Formats: sequence, C-alpha cells, structure tokens
Amino acid sequence: MPCKKSKIQEFKRFLKRNMTREWAAHFTYQVVSFIVAVALVVGVATYAVNKTYEERDLKFMDDFTLTAQSGSYNTETNSLDGIKTAVENGVKSVEFDLRQSFDKTLFLSNEIVVSETNCTKLEDVFEYLKDKSVLIYIEVKETRTLSSLYQMILKYKLIDRVLLTGISLGDVDEVKKDCPDIPYYLNYMPNRIKIYFDDYQEKLLETLRGSGAIGINCNYKYACEKLSKILHENGFKLCVSGVEKDRDIKRILVAKPDNIITRQPESVQKIIYNWYK
Repeated sequence: MPCKKSKIQEFKRFLKRNMTREWAAHFTYQVVSFIVAVALVVGVATYAVNKTYEERDLKFMDDFTLTAQSGSYNTETNSLDGIKTAVENGVKSVEFDLRQSFDKTLFLSNEIVVSETNCTKLEDVFEYLKDKSVLIYIEVKETRTLSSLYQMILKYKLIDRVLLTGISLGDVDEVKKDCPDIPYYLNYMPNRIKIYFDDYQEKLLETLRGSGAIGINCNYKYACEKLSKILHENGFKLCVSGVEKDRDIKRILVAKPDNIITRQPESVQKIIYNWYK
C-alpha cells in the first residue's frame, strides 16, 4: 500500500506540474501586490494615528518635567559626563541608577558593582548638581543604599530636588524608614484594558494610598489617558519612562503625564515645539 503524501509534498508536486513561466510571473505579481498593499495600509494607518494626535490640543500638568534618562545625548550610561551633557543641553531634570559597592560607597550603576574603576561616585554627581537648578530622579536598584543616600541628600541640601523611582510595593517600608520626606514613585504595570473597570481602578488607588507613593512610574507601554485622568483626579502623579519613538512620544504627551523619562529628550522637545505647525 503506497504511503500517504504530506500536504507539503502534494504542494511541491502541484508546483512541479503547473509552474509555467507565465503562471510563476502571475503568482509573483500577486504576492508583490499583496505586500505593497499591506505596506500602504500600515503606512496610512500610522500617518492617520500620528495626525490624530497632532490635531489634539497639547496640555501639560502644572509641574510637568522632561527628564533626561541616563545615557541621553549619546553619552555613557550612569556617567558624570552624561549628566553634565544633559544639563548643558538645558534639561531641567536628570535620571540615573544607584547601587552600592562592597565597602558601602554609592555609585551610579545599573549592574552590581564589582569593580569601582569605571563607576561614577554619587558624591561626585551631587557635588556637580548642588548649584544647578535641576531635579534629580534616582532609580534605586538596591534598598540597602537608602540610608546612606538620605545622609548624602541632607549633606548636599538636595531634599527638595530628589525623587526616587525603582520602588516596588515590597520596598516602601524601607523607603519610609531610611528616606523620610523623600518623594517616590511606585513601580507599577497597569493594565490598559482593565483600567476602564471600576474594581480595577479602586484596587490601584488602594495600593497607592497604602504605599505612600506620590504616583506611579511605568513603562510607556502601560500608560494611557484613562490612567492619567484617574491618578490626577485622586491626587496622584504619572511618571512615564522608556519612550523614544515619535509616535509613542505623541501618544504619551496627549496622555498628560507629570514626568517623562527618556533617552531622547531632544526628540520630545522638537515634537512639542512643532506640535501646532
């Protein structure tokens, strides 16, 4: 009894029997036409979405800030040079990551500090920023840094200029104990669909009230106008991070966040400047 041929084998046999030059040319034309049509649809849709955002009125929260994320302006991440470059470009807020070495020295770093050779000391950064009118967003990578961080904040009289991010719900007790009076955002990943349901909204607000945070810090993918409105109506703030592409920047600007942390501050500034042009 002959073996049953698979669908792929049957298709190959069909092509072998029927693939004439004329048929191949016609088939290729159909495929290329389909690809071009899809590309046109995507392009038109993207243009329409961007145009829709641009036709909206652009309004900001009273204390809106644009924060240069570590590594902005093509500089090395978590470096003093990067912070200086951001300040020299006129930004009013900077961001960096914080960790502690084995001898309890505070360094700017996203990774665990194994070698201090290429790391920037937090004290050097505070020394540079103490006379600058710039807000300082610190993403706390390790809660063991909090006590030493607070003492350094007091030393350089920066208590009114420092805000903390990177704080999870499990970290809030340590923040309250070791960094009293320092405002912090709660790291959260709100659901952009569930945010339209009352029970989800109430759960989110209860979490925020219990945390002592001033608001939510989330990736731009999780932020939307509805979230922003709910937070603001209840006295909380929205900090959005990671946004870099123009279409995403426009969507987030329309959502009215209190702060945008981005490695493309110049792109955000350009979009704002050209919004009504």
